[in-house]
Amino acid sequence: PTHNTKLCSATQCHWHNNMAFSQQPPLTSQLRYLHRRRRNSISRNYPPLLLQMAMLALSMWTCTSRRVMSTISSSSMHSMPRQCSSAFAIFPSSTLTSRRIPSCLFSTQATAEDETNSNTSSNENEDDVDKYIPPWSLPMNRTPSSKAFSRFRQHVNPLARRYQMNTELPENWPQCNFDNVNLPLYLDIGCGKGGFLLELVGRRHGGSLDCEPLSEDSYQSVAKSNSDTTSDWLAPEMNYLGLEIRPGVSQYAQARVEKRGLNGKLSFVGCNANVDLDRLLTLYQDAANNNNDDGGNNNNNNRLAFVSIQFPDPHFKKSHSKRRVVTPELVLTLSKFMKEGDVVFLQSDIQDALEAMRERFVEDAGLLYFDEATSNNEENSQVYNMVNPLGIPTEREVSVLKKNLPVFRTLFKRNAVALSS
Repeated sequence: PTHNTKLCSATQCHWHNNMAFSQQPPLTSQLRYLHRRRRNSISRNYPPLLLQMAMLALSMWTCTSRRVMSTISSSSMHSMPRQCSSAFAIFPSSTLTSRRIPSCLFSTQATAEDETNSNTSSNENEDDVDKYIPPWSLPMNRTPSSKAFSRFRQHVNPLARRYQMNTELPENWPQCNFDNVNLPLYLDIGCGKGGFLLELVGRRHGGSLDCEPLSEDSYQSVAKSNSDTTSDWLAPEMNYLGLEIRPGVSQYAQARVEKRGLNGKLSFVGCNANVDLDRLLTLYQDAANNNNDDGGNNNNNNRLAFVSIQFPDPHFKKSHSKRRVVTPELVLTLSKFMKEGDVVFLQSDIQDALEAMRERFVEDAGLLYFDEATSNNEENSQVYNMVNPLGIPTEREVSVLKKNLPVFRTLFKRNAVALSS
């Protein structure tokens, strides 16, 4: 037939084998077909209608909110006292790294004083708005009883904006951390949780141990089996300073100092060594010079006598090589505060990482101010295979030696070349 079989009338039919077959589908089929068409039309048309209504309501709400905020900013905000605006500020959370702090939080003066000084200090106010809290000044969001108290992430990006800030120090630093600031300084860059310095200072200057975790006891048992050869390299009396870039780790290490009773000899500071090292060493030497009774220069006593950089983050990727801790600027800073004969000790379980650090000391400024104390020729089969001069291993060193893996070491000494201007 030429007509549509689905839309034919009930009277149109044909005969086959003396039997009549209707071209019209049964009633149930018709209802099912109409229901399917209606359902499809609803699914096609109804969601766009809801979307249009939602977008219309959103646009109306946005326009209304803008008008309200513009009205408030033009009338109420100008007459609002400055100290009351802190109610609209978002204070930094302890779970976040760094946050913007409005200028009103740094001032407690009255409104009248702010209005009189607003014209003369407009530029300063703009700079105050850009103030940030260093990540090392934020409180730890962990309790000593929690299982995650001693667990931290292994890597951070030292070139991130929050790690390029100067760390906050007490006004009387370093007198508040060291009993005698006229002593030579031992510096450990990238100290981690501080297990090495705690063991080193504990052996040389005593101290009490209270309620240390079981994992730390296992490290101490292994470390005590090694002989102590620090007397060959270190002065009898020294101060010890550890620097760590990971905020939670530095705070955890400082908490362990109090447990061991090593206050006044050992301290940990959370900072980026490539940003704050020069400032820290300057403050340390200035404090010793101020305490000197005869007013003379006491740099020979409070000098930076020994520096150790042990198992730093290797940053394997070529694009991440600029994140490594040993930079030409760091070498210049060390040469500025070290005297002839002072030592820089480098070690790593990755040979490429050690060679990258060594290159900074044998090239450019490092070649001028430091001399390598060991022979590391490529022809020598024992390349970088010197014995640990201090004898006390680090936590990483213990785990590497347990796996029978090699540890690569080298040592540099400051020569007599004076630092040029």
